[in-house]
Amino acid sequence: MKILLISDIHSNAVSLRKILDYEKNIDKIICAGDHVDYGLYPKDVLEMIEAYNVTSVRGNHDDHMIRIWKQISQGIEQNEFKWIHHNADILEQRDIDFLENLPKTISFDIENVGYVLQHQWKENSYETIQSEYHFDQFWAEKYTGNLQGDFEKRIIFGHTHRQGIHYVANDKLWINPGSISYRRPDDPTKDAHYMILQGEEILFKQLPYDKTKLMNEVMKWEGKIKKSDMDVALFFFSENE
Repeated sequence: MKILLISDIHSNAVSLRKILDYEKNIDKIICAGDHVDYGLYPKDVLEMIEAYNVTSVRGNHDDHMIRIWKQISQGIEQNEFKWIHHNADILEQRDIDFLENLPKTISFDIENVGYVLQHQWKENSYETIQSEYHFDQFWAEKYTGNLQGDFEKRIIFGHTHRQGIHYVANDKLWINPGSISYRRPDDPTKDAHYMILQGEEILFKQLPYDKTKLMNEVMKWEGKIKKSDMDVALFFFSENE
């Protein structure tokens, strides 16, 4: 079974489409949340997530979008204009309903491996699970699959935008595929980061993609979007190093 694992799309339909076109013979797609905000094409992203029947959870930026969209629809004045407001102007009630209906946590089994999928470990934090104790505690609270006895336990997180695998024991690990859009300032690579799960293998993937369309659209909003939000988009969607 070949599984495509993505996270933190942030309205980047260009990189998402590139990955979907590039990766062939995918049996299942899993997303660890943050579908919208900080990007340009939120509706396109949600349409692809639905069309490809992606198994997905709701991230903190998805929650933020729901809050902001409802505030705007209720006529509550916004003090600044950021990508979240740009996205909210594009999305409709149906899109917000779709985001609201996404669960915060999912657990499932694939062959003899159990999984728990959640966007982040702790709310309002970039902390990650470092010990077997905290892993076991999280697993006991969240896992609702059918496997019993000895089996490999895997947690899938997003949120940090840092691609990696962390083992806390031989059969206990968490996986983060990274973001298909953005990295942290100390990791300024501009490729789309994701993973492929195939059998027992976990494959790190980094895919270059053409950002011309993104940059052309970003430039239309220069002087309108809050400068800090604009700077992020200009850096990661520029082809310059």
